[in-house]
Formats: sequence, structure tokens, C-alpha cells
Amino acid sequence: MHRLLVLALAASALPTISLAQALPFARPQLQVRGFANEPGRAPLLSPDRIVVRFHKGVDVDTANKLAAEVGLEVVDRGLYGEFVVFRSQPDMVDSYVEWFASQAAVDYAERDPIATTMATPTDPLWSPYQWNMFNHRALSNGRASNFGIQADAAWSAGATGTGVVVAVIDTGVAYENFGTFTAAPDLVGRTFVSPYDGVANDGHANDENSHGTHVAGTIGQVTNNGVGCAGVAYNCTIMPVRVLDAAGSGALTTIANGISWAANNGAKVANMSLGGGAGSTTLSNAVVAANNAGVSLCAATGNTGRQGLQYPAAYSQCIAVGTTRFDGRRPRYGTYGTGIDVCAPGGDTSIDQNADGYADGILQQTFAPGAPTSFSYYFFQGTSMATPHVAAVAALVRSVRPTYTAAQVRSAIETSCKDVGNTGYDTTFGYGIVNAAVAITR
Repeated sequence: MHRLLVLALAASALPTISLAQALPFARPQLQVRGFANEPGRAPLLSPDRIVVRFHKGVDVDTANKLAAEVGLEVVDRGLYGEFVVFRSQPDMVDSYVEWFASQAAVDYAERDPIATTMATPTDPLWSPYQWNMFNHRALSNGRASNFGIQADAAWSAGATGTGVVVAVIDTGVAYENFGTFTAAPDLVGRTFVSPYDGVANDGHANDENSHGTHVAGTIGQVTNNGVGCAGVAYNCTIMPVRVLDAAGSGALTTIANGISWAANNGAKVANMSLGGGAGSTTLSNAVVAANNAGVSLCAATGNTGRQGLQYPAAYSQCIAVGTTRFDGRRPRYGTYGTGIDVCAPGGDTSIDQNADGYADGILQQTFAPGAPTSFSYYFFQGTSMATPHVAAVAALVRSVRPTYTAAQVRSAIETSCKDVGNTGYDTTFGYGIVNAAVAITR
């Protein structure tokens, strides 16, 4: 939470394969292996794709059927049928490659390498300052950042949030030139839809605080424009929903209205970098209805530094987001406890672990308090800053898995985290730090 804000917080056995006359397949012996596609290694490999070329005369449909019996999905047959691409669980890919390569009916089997357009953003503040989005082992001012969310690896795999509407339920967003308000320069070019101001009860959800604009930048800052910072789901569409006033506070009924607006106007993801010490029936009802409508709800656990999640994060329908710092530890301010689901970088402005001369906060463009036309780049800290990383990853998942339900998106995020703290789930970090590169393969 930016300290001036009140509420803005911010392997199971495989089935037996039926042998077919056309294919002398032997039953595969598979071993679960670690995810091998950690950027920094060459070549960059698709995390879940296997390419197989069968001998001429082989009944490829039969091969596909057999492969399906062990959980593989056919995703490409080659332009002229010269190869078949299967999708596998990422931790099984290497074992499947070995299995296919050992079959008498197979010419070759390999993982599918990735070529990219050099996804590293052209935004000048990306390196070294946006360590929170870096791939594992990428350097920030010469120091390895092993606790970023691997955003650029997800971009290299083609996930950018295209087609997904993300509601930023907050203090508003500097998204338009209207009256005394000015659009944030680094958000110019981002698509905005269905704005709603629950405080003024109109259709102009302009930010009077600065918090919501910073949050929106982490989700969808315009990227590769040679200006400022990058955003995680930089091709998503943002729905600005203002529920907190200029002081960063708001009634739970106003927040409930904002959630309902998002759910009824096309949002597939909602970011709530806000919270309070108590819930209400009205707020709970809005959260339940939005979840039932298929919205992925991401909410900040709080900045109390103590156990006990804030609301709405405490509701089970929300993905409750805790916070980490440059070294993957929990900052002193981070709220934790029963119900926390995942963590993401929220920064710690009391330290400079990468020794770049700046506090280790989360960097995005926003305006000076009280001056909504005076923009610069600010390092903020808080679960408010952590939560939009998770909302953006949800948008990345939905952009590559558009038929996924909210429950499937949640599962993709939770089962792909980088485990920190105690092994497995714990009440300090939940399932761990979100990993965009793996989440999009789940």
C-alpha cells in the first residue's frame, strides 16, 4: 500500500496403450521432470509442444489416437502433413520426446523451439528498473533477479493479453483528456472501455489520487513504444472503475457497485488493489455474483504486516495476493495468513537490493498527488502493487485459453507458481510467486 492511502492496498500411472497393427508402439515410461524452459538458457523452447515425424505410410490418425490415450493433444499437423505437433503437460515433455524417439514408426521427435521478435521491451525504464517482471536469472543492475514473474518469457510465447478486458477497480485511471484531467502519456494508445465512476456516479472514471493509474500501468502500460515502462498484459483492454475518492477511501457499497459494473459490462478479470478490515453482506454478494459470472477476481491481502487478510481478499472467490521483494522474501508490511493464494512482487522501498540507486519499489507512471496533469515515474510498494501482476497474468492466461472458466484460470495461476518459503502451500506465500511463462501453458 502506498502509505498515504487508506483503503487502496493496495504422476499418476498412464493408461495402457492399445497396440495397433500400423504402429509398433510400446507403452511409455514417463517421469515427472522440472519445467526446463527457464530463460537465460539457449535455445528457448516451447514449454508444452512436441514435434513428431512418422515414417511414410504410417497411419497418422492411428498415431494420434494412441497418443491421445496418454494425455496428449494434437495442435498442428504441418502444412502438408509432414509432421504432427502434440501438446503435453510441461513437466512431461522431455519424457514424451524420449518415448516417441524410441518408437520404430517415428523418424524423429523433438521439442519445439521458439523464435521471437526479441520480446525485450524497447521501453527505456524496463532495464534495470522493472525487475518485478524479469525472467528468472535476468540481471537487474548486474544482480540476478530470480523472483520476477517471467513476463517476457510469456510474451515470447505469444501471450500479451489480447482480447481480454481487465477492470481496474480503484481510484480511477488517467485514461482520457476530460475537463481538468489528462491521459497519462504512457497509457496513450491503450484501449479503454466502459468506464464507470461509482463515486461521482458518472461515466468518467478519472483518477484523482494517482494510485489507480499506477496499478493500471502494471497491468497494461503501453509497451514497446520507446517510452517509460512496460506492462505485463500490454495488449489487454482496460475498464476504469472508480470506487475510491481522492483520499483513497470508499464505502463498501460503492466497491460492490464497481464489482457489479465490471461483471455486467464484459470484464473477464478484475483487479482490486484495495481492502478493509471488515467485509459486508453486500460486498460478499457482489463478489459471489462476479465469480459466478466468470470474472477472475484478484484482491490485495493488505499491508498490515500481520496475519489476517483484508476484505474482499478474504472471500474465497477472490485470488488473494500477498507480496514479495527483490530477494523473494515477504516485506515487513505484507499481510499474510489463512486464505492467501499467491504472491507477486510488491516491492520494498526501504531497501535497494540491486544497488541501482533507487528503492526497490514497483515502477510505473502516475501523477504527483493533487496534480493529475503532472506525470512522472514513481516507485510504489504494497500489496496494491503486487495484485496487478496477478490480474495481468490472469489476462495472459485468458488470452491464450479464451474458453477457460474463472476456476481454470485460477488453477493455472496457482499450479504454476515459483515455490518460496516452506515447501508447498503455506500461509505466508500461498502457492508461491506467480509465473506468467508457466501459467499460460496450464
